[in-house]
Amino acid sequence: MNSSQGKKPSSKLTLIYVAVIALVITGVAVYIAVQYDAIEVLSTIKNIDPIFVLLGISMIFLQLYSEAGCLKILFSLLGRKISFFSAAGYAGTDLLYSNISPAQLAGLPAAGYSMFKDGIDAPSSCNVLAIYSMCNRIAVVIVASVSVCIFPLLLNTGSALFISLFIYGAIVNLCIVSIFAVALFAPAFARRIIPGTVRFFSRFKIFHITEAAVERSVQSAEDYISASRIIRSSPLTVFAVLLICIVKRVINFSIVYFAYLAFGLRNETFVYIISVQSVLAVSSESVPIPGSAGVAENVFTILYSGVFGPRLYIPAMIVTRALNFLALLVVSGAHSLIYKFFGRRETEK
Repeated sequence: MNSSQGKKPSSKLTLIYVAVIALVITGVAVYIAVQYDAIEVLSTIKNIDPIFVLLGISMIFLQLYSEAGCLKILFSLLGRKISFFSAAGYAGTDLLYSNISPAQLAGLPAAGYSMFKDGIDAPSSCNVLAIYSMCNRIAVVIVASVSVCIFPLLLNTGSALFISLFIYGAIVNLCIVSIFAVALFAPAFARRIIPGTVRFFSRFKIFHITEAAVERSVQSAEDYISASRIIRSSPLTVFAVLLICIVKRVINFSIVYFAYLAFGLRNETFVYIISVQSVLAVSSESVPIPGSAGVAENVFTILYSGVFGPRLYIPAMIVTRALNFLALLVVSGAHSLIYKFFGRRETEK
């Protein structure tokens, strides 16, 4: 992550990501208008209960503040005090860029750049972001694993697309968690295996891995090894951060439950909706498409058609994506901008 310190996120690349997302969302809207009765869909959405929509939006704020709490705790672990306002600014930057970049890869580097602008040294920010990233990844694996154990039929959709995406997402998450585990328990081995693996795949031209990518993998190995020392010295504090990340994930997944209630439905339980959403997250979050645009909508229709019913699952998909994607961008972007213009002035003073 050191490579991201002091490097401003590319405005041109951000615009490309946003353009791709806008194009896909427009395509989905046109498809819905052609395949379904657009007037009926809009009429159904118009009649939903706004109270539950507001509750869904409140979950976005709780998600952001949960991440802010994690960052504040981790910085205090390093003996550095930051205000909750600053932590919320960093969390907003992370969520904003995560949700417009492929496989959510740009969030933490963007947050790292924001920390760099505030004069936070690279080792401290890298350690904090590495530990938070580890806890956040482990959290989704835990929630999804428990969900599949409780409701094993969740994976029995009959859709080859969904199964392929779920297997892909599960492999990606397990590989990342395994890297964290190696760095934690076998740091010397991590120094060899992480860069060595990248160099191995760089031999195959199909992967287009540059020497710069190899160098970044070397630095990433050092970042995670450095973070592992902190974890070993304060395991209970890091475990508390992991618990907060699990709660944060559940909060994020509960947005769909409030959308479900907004349509006047009461047949499914909170636990079941959370479980379905955790499986959807595993299937779509690691896909290398900005904002998982198109993929998340497709998987939603596969998983939730039986939950919302044939008449409501398209309006539900629109409302859910408006909440957990568009509203999330507005809330996180607002926090990022507010901190940029007000919080940083306080830092400069």
